[in-house]
Amino acid sequence: MVCKYTIAAAKHTEEQIAWYIVLEKLNNGRKEGESVMQKLGGKPQYIAMAMAVGLVISVALIMGILSLTVYRGKDPITMLNGVVLRDLEISQDVPKLTVDLNLSVKNPNKYAFRPTKSTAFLLYRGVMVSEAVIEVGEIAPGATKSMIVTLTIMAERMQGNPAIHMDVARGMVPFNTYTNISGKVKVFRVARVTVISTGLCGFDIDIKSKTLGDPKCS
Repeated sequence: MVCKYTIAAAKHTEEQIAWYIVLEKLNNGRKEGESVMQKLGGKPQYIAMAMAVGLVISVALIMGILSLTVYRGKDPITMLNGVVLRDLEISQDVPKLTVDLNLSVKNPNKYAFRPTKSTAFLLYRGVMVSEAVIEVGEIAPGATKSMIVTLTIMAERMQGNPAIHMDVARGMVPFNTYTNISGKVKVFRVARVTVISTGLCGFDIDIKSKTLGDPKCS
């Protein structure tokens, strides 16, 4: 019998299991309430008090169970749809360029996602050479929002790096983009849960043809 129960339970979805636990808690709460009323001798004022306390406890248990299972906070999903090279100039063997990141952010939660801080970075061999704020805005439950983020290189941050001269000489300069989107999801309009999404992608820029390769993300 134990094996059969285990196999059957494994087939249930997370939501079904959560609701099963909730119903069990409600049933147990009802039985406990009946037991308390019997002990109190059936006095109306005590019965009403016991029922009120039992109701509060049951609601708290339900909210706690659902917030940890079905409605728990999930991290948003950030996707880099493409990178567009807008401008590229070479000055003293240092590239000056501007790129547009085409981003999409999906909110997998059953409640609205409200970002608190979102930033995109452009990295050259691990050194941050540009940054910009990502204007996300509130995202509805289950919705996806797209946006364009523009990054322009701060040339002074590349001039002191000896590797840039070798990369420019061979005609291919590697870059990485790093995005960090954090915010809060208000579960049951009471508990605020912090969720964070990060993304790291890399691409090469061809100096001669002024084109960039397809970004590869991890």
